[in-house]
Amino acid sequence: MRSPWFWAPPQMWAESVIGLPPDEARHALRVLRLKSGDQVTVTDGRGRIAHCKLAQRTEELVEAEIAEVEEQRRAKPDLVVYQSIAKRQRNDEVVQRLAELGAAEVWMFPARRSVARWDEEKALPLTIRWNSIARAAAKQSRSAWLTEVGVLGSAQLARQVAGEALAVVLWEEASIPLREALPPAAERIALVVGPEGGLEASEVEALAGARPVSLGNKILRTEFAPIVGASVVLYHFGVIG
Repeated sequence: MRSPWFWAPPQMWAESVIGLPPDEARHALRVLRLKSGDQVTVTDGRGRIAHCKLAQRTEELVEAEIAEVEEQRRAKPDLVVYQSIAKRQRNDEVVQRLAELGAAEVWMFPARRSVARWDEEKALPLTIRWNSIARAAAKQSRSAWLTEVGVLGSAQLARQVAGEALAVVLWEEASIPLREALPPAAERIALVVGPEGGLEASEVEALAGARPVSLGNKILRTEFAPIVGASVVLYHFGVIG
């Protein structure tokens, strides 16, 4: 039986022990009901994995004593998904599934045809929420790497995508299949996904350097398209499948 999987940020790691953050400690004590001496696995979300046993267990503090540490490399390429904002639960699902697949980054952005109306004041609490969802998904899939989630405005999106060495944008009017636009190898690839109703032609043109590609003749929901697109990319490069 595999040991329970926890996350602790790098600053909570010492030479021989790791302190669990409050939410992880509560899960260990109240949900899993772990006891001192129980075996656990802890990751810092940056590729480091520690095999441990609980050494101190109180309501205020849960520490894990390190027995062995290993490093896990992130499979290449780093997959970055730029996803147009949808309704709240759909956004949550996109973040969760992409984190389970091992995406390096997910950037949410408002598009002209987005059904959800964007409020910049919500950016910070939503970013906190989505990163929490990503952490939970990484734990569920027992990944040593966390998915970073952030929010971009339209101008920020254009600048950031322009800086990507390899970027593709899913667009229903594109004629080139996604699989044919992918090189044999890459260090990083960016995938841009539009909203319900798709991206407008001017929005696609504004994404300088991003090649329009197609997933075929089926019209997919905005929360499903990034999962299919990401799966195609990861399968192509041998990360999954």
